[in-house]
Amino acid sequence: MSNKKEVLQIEDLIRKFEEFQNACRTILPGVNRHLIEDLILHQHENPNIEYMYKIETFTRKDADVNKIKKAILEKTGMVPEVYDDGTHYVVNQKLTLETLRDIVQCDQNILEVRGEYIGNVGLKESEHKYE
Repeated sequence: MSNKKEVLQIEDLIRKFEEFQNACRTILPGVNRHLIEDLILHQHENPNIEYMYKIETFTRKDADVNKIKKAILEKTGMVPEVYDDGTHYVVNQKLTLETLRDIVQCDQNILEVRGEYIGNVGLKESEHKYE
């Protein structure tokens, strides 16, 4: 049987995890918590690197596609691919928590931002030479 100190430590861990989840919902509403966790873990490992992620932004059906594309371009410097009748935008880019905040706040029609780490795809120097 666990002693009281161990039980209190576990309860404290659970409380802090719940606080983290609440902070995610408050600070980055609409951003998938797993994306936030993954990005924080990568940044914690090496804070001097901006990691490459595939970011997927989902919007309401009546959102202005060109307005959303322009907003994402302004916030990320990347032109998103558009899918699902203009409700799903995808861009591969180096990501920070600040960029995530900018994306989710760039238009009121954004419902959710998801994504995943894709490694250093596209970050190599040129591999081919013109002959």
